[in-house]
Amino acid sequence: MDILKGKHIVLGVTGSIAAYKSAMIARLLIKSGAEVQVVITPAGKEFITPLTLSTLTRNPVISEFFSNRDGSWNSHVDLGLWADAMLIAPCTASTLGKMASGVADNMLITTYYSMKAPVFIAPAMDLDMYQHPVTQRNMETLRSIGNIIIEPASGELASQLIGKGRMQEPEVIVSALEEYFSRQAQFSKKKVLITAGPTYEAIDPVRFIGNYSTGKMGFALAEECALRGADVTLIAGPVNLQTRHPGINRIDVKSAQQMYDAAMEHFPHSDAAILCAAVADFTPAVTSDTKIKRKGEMTLTLKPNPDIAASLGAIKRPDQRMVGFALETDNEQNNAQDKLERKNLDFIVLNSLRDEGAGFGYDTNKVTLIDRNGSEELPLQSKKDVAKAIITKLSGLLFCIAFMFMPLKTQAQELNPTLSINTSKIQGTDKDVFTSLESAVKELLMNQAWTDYHFTEKERIQCNFNLIVNKYDAQSGKMECELTVQSSRPVYGSGYNTTVFNFRDVAVDFTYTEQDRIEYTSGITPDNNLTAILAYYSLLIIGLDFDTMSPNGGTDILRQAENIAASSQSLGGGWRSFDSKANRYTIINDYMNGTLSSFRQLQYDYHRKGLDDMSSNADRGRATITESLNLLSEAYQAKSTSALPTLFTEIKKDELINIYSSGISSERSKVVELLSRINPSLSNDWSTIMTQ
Repeated sequence: MDILKGKHIVLGVTGSIAAYKSAMIARLLIKSGAEVQVVITPAGKEFITPLTLSTLTRNPVISEFFSNRDGSWNSHVDLGLWADAMLIAPCTASTLGKMASGVADNMLITTYYSMKAPVFIAPAMDLDMYQHPVTQRNMETLRSIGNIIIEPASGELASQLIGKGRMQEPEVIVSALEEYFSRQAQFSKKKVLITAGPTYEAIDPVRFIGNYSTGKMGFALAEECALRGADVTLIAGPVNLQTRHPGINRIDVKSAQQMYDAAMEHFPHSDAAILCAAVADFTPAVTSDTKIKRKGEMTLTLKPNPDIAASLGAIKRPDQRMVGFALETDNEQNNAQDKLERKNLDFIVLNSLRDEGAGFGYDTNKVTLIDRNGSEELPLQSKKDVAKAIITKLSGLLFCIAFMFMPLKTQAQELNPTLSINTSKIQGTDKDVFTSLESAVKELLMNQAWTDYHFTEKERIQCNFNLIVNKYDAQSGKMECELTVQSSRPVYGSGYNTTVFNFRDVAVDFTYTEQDRIEYTSGITPDNNLTAILAYYSLLIIGLDFDTMSPNGGTDILRQAENIAASSQSLGGGWRSFDSKANRYTIINDYMNGTLSSFRQLQYDYHRKGLDDMSSNADRGRATITESLNLLSEAYQAKSTSALPTLFTEIKKDELINIYSSGISSERSKVVELLSRINPSLSNDWSTIMTQ
């Protein structure tokens, strides 16, 4: 994993018995490719020697302002500029207090106050000290100004008492840094527009029409986007909140018209917009310049405000994404779905005022994420955690866009194919025809524009076509072959490629002579079985790959493959639905069939939400994969005669065994039972998961 490679980390060590763990932290950081500079307090040197830390980091340990008597000194300012992150582990109650109250009496604290980079704090103290109101207040103060607290664990403490206060293990602490930088990379160089809070529609100089929105949800979204590396433009209505992250450009407005004007100005320059503000639907038709006196009954005429979401949706480019919010009191799902379609949103976040602890004014929220393919109901949780879930979903959509709309450096198409033709079974015949065949097939695979999306060469989808010729009639040019097709995609944040598709087609028959050209025109059914097969598998590979990047992201492409399968019934073997449960026709038919929608969702959940997350957090990624395998079980139950669930287990066999080489016993047992039920022929392989 290269997430920390080249990062500059200042490791602060204070006077705690847990200081011995700082040696392991330093070792893990160095092993991850980071450069580490230790700053230790005088008390810290009583628990671990600078020599130990210096040896591990290959840098002198800094403790004092003046290490020599020759006028040289250690600059805390330079350290603050050098660092990509500061980690204080362990951090005692005393150091927490100094950091929170401005007592800069040692090198570590002055370095902290000079730090331009994010600061991670791993407290370590006895349970009574940790629970003390002053300690809790100090941690909340530090957290409120953007510091990241790595909560201590519960366990046996140095006092031999058992409770919370034990510093987290080094692996957990380093994982927190990896997760932060991984999340930051997701939105690097992305521009995100966010609206938040209410709007006030003036009746006169002292009265207005408004609502109860506090802006907490929108501000949490802005902070989360900024933490992930985005350049955030936050258009905020009148709220009593402050932004913390320097990556947030805040624009304060009052009325819906002002918010509309700001959004229309900044959206064209944005990669995504999150429309979280509770914008007033109506505004007074006439605003009085003076305070209206009470003189009996009064009629207030209202006119509609401009619809910000609909206006942005109308000008949204294909490379932009939009997220909307819907606060409903009745018929929630239908109203939200309607708003999603009308306003050209990519997904919508539904709030219901009927959910206790959700809506205006709360620090918690309970939402449902709805897109065109379904919905995901989230539990009641903090608005900060809700923001994480929303931004994680958005990051998947932006990642897919970045992949599809890569700037053209060459005229490279979607596939990076390799082709081999094995003629060892053909004896006593002229082999020149196979040389011609290889050249024609390569030309099609390398140069065909299968879709409207073009990638740089390094982003092209890896795939292999291996053709084995079993029979050849030189008179007619008829060939009977087997074709093995395989494709893979990179796993985010690692150098590993995961196989997405691997299939052996045993019914490949076609005619070919040296004079034939192999050409494909999009939307037109090929009249040659070989062309139909090559076009079908190329489109299937691209569509499957897009599905792993975004939920149902390959629909348009897979529909083309489905059309080829439906139109090629008379061209040769492998197309007719009754021939086999595992031929070309039934594979695409099952995959695009709504009955097996859970299998299609599996492609995204397993790869994008699970496998891609393992590089930053192996346990969490594995847990997500375990959860995603329930979709495999659902697909199997929906249509046990389909070849897709079995094919998936065959493709992923070695990968799954490797994934579950670690993990808790109950997790392994659940997976072994599920996989053995779906593909009992591999039961011996699955059983190795329990014996590793």
